[in-house]
Amino acid sequence: MSVLGISMPPDLPVPADHLVGRIVHVPAGSCRYRDGALVLLVRRVRLDISQWYGGQWVWLEGDELSGNGFRLAWRQALVHVSVCDLRALAGRRAT
Repeated sequence: MSVLGISMPPDLPVPADHLVGRIVHVPAGSCRYRDGALVLLVRRVRLDISQWYGGQWVWLEGDELSGNGFRLAWRQALVHVSVCDLRALAGRRAT
């Protein structure tokens, strides 16, 4: 039996609302349905649709940023919960 078939909330290292407004650097391999890395200014954490990934993945929505911090496009990204650790995000709050 696959754990992906069990409904459970993502096991985030911080409350979801603490991620909103933060810049998350997602390394290659930590984002499903995407080959490369991603820099995302988080606008919304989709707990409602993240419950079907065994607690290890969470849907984030926001602005994809370039290396220079310019907004490129709005994105949805299914990322591993480990990239949501606020210790790694310290000081990366957008204004």
